[in-house]
Amino acid sequence: MTPDLTIVGAGLTGLTAAIEAAEQGRRVAVVEAHSRPGGRARTLDGPYRANTGPHAFYVDGAWWAWLERRGLTPPVVAAPRRPRLVRTGGRLTAWPDELGAAIAALPAEAPDAERFRAWLLRHVDAATAEAIIGVCFVFTFDHDPGRLAAGFVHQRLRRALAGGVRYVTGGWSTLVDLLAARAAALGVRTSTGTRLPAPPGGPAIIATGLATARRLTGDPSLAWTGARAATFDLGLRAGAPDPGWFRLTDLDDRIYVARYSLADPTLAPDGHELVQIAAACAPGERKRDAEQRVHRLLDEAWPGWRAAVEWRRGAVRTDCSGALDLPGTTWRDRPAVGRGDTLAVATDQSAAPGLLAEVGVAAAHLALQHIDGTSREPGSAREPAQPR
Repeated sequence: MTPDLTIVGAGLTGLTAAIEAAEQGRRVAVVEAHSRPGGRARTLDGPYRANTGPHAFYVDGAWWAWLERRGLTPPVVAAPRRPRLVRTGGRLTAWPDELGAAIAALPAEAPDAERFRAWLLRHVDAATAEAIIGVCFVFTFDHDPGRLAAGFVHQRLRRALAGGVRYVTGGWSTLVDLLAARAAALGVRTSTGTRLPAPPGGPAIIATGLATARRLTGDPSLAWTGARAATFDLGLRAGAPDPGWFRLTDLDDRIYVARYSLADPTLAPDGHELVQIAAACAPGERKRDAEQRVHRLLDEAWPGWRAAVEWRRGAVRTDCSGALDLPGTTWRDRPAVGRGDTLAVATDQSAAPGLLAEVGVAAAHLALQHIDGTSREPGSAREPAQPR
């Protein structure tokens, strides 16, 4: 088969683009540098099946609807009914009702031209503003969400608290496998372990991270603000003391901890537990410093955790959690998807709407429209072709 569209990258964005392009009758080839599809949405093989990238799925967005129309929604579970513990104002407490009420009372819209912190301070007191900013770390991964555009952060805050968060059973590789199988059934040819030095000839979509797209194309304009965060995964053996909570959020120190195997026991061996942690990294902060902050929080909120740890890993990740819009910018100001008549770049930092991974998927739809010369809205309904 001679392809008439090549997609570089077999992550969520690349696989979505491949499926939709094949449904439209294109002969699609996907090239992936890693040994298997998934991009940042891979899940470790075990015994602790930690997600290497996304953790939560928002089932109230356009991408979920796209999956539903194709029968590709993965099995998901909600968070268990356990207390949510937060650290705010220097003390551990249950989620404060007054904080939830303050968030609910914020205006429905916020300006893009103003910093989120400045906008908050016109509606709540300083302590409440900083607590809300701490909450926003969970979906921005930024060390100071208060510096970002108010409209950008506020819209995501409303989505995050709307109740649409779910967890993919078996980890995100479950969804990747569904997408890869559908792409193959539609005739898409995927080559793994193949690293390209430059964009392929002919119509192509680069569906990688923005930094990789910049390296492939040599285009310095492919750059945008992103976050820097440290991630830590812990595997705990049976017999660890149960602290009672499922989620722990340090609003002061920008740390998020979740005991994911409580929601999905398949992520850890029987009787064991998988914990995944994200901590914001300030500019210049080292992994070791972030890890010490995490350990101090766990010592306070989970006495005895250290003795139960039998597996761990950690890393500092830069620009791995989507775009961040600074004051005076919106998603429309990010690097354009179309890069020429036959080339498009679709990433989670591209000029496309959505929350976290949804941005890359919306960019995939725009990339296909650019290649085809059409102008449909991202995620618009289209009857999918049947697998071959």
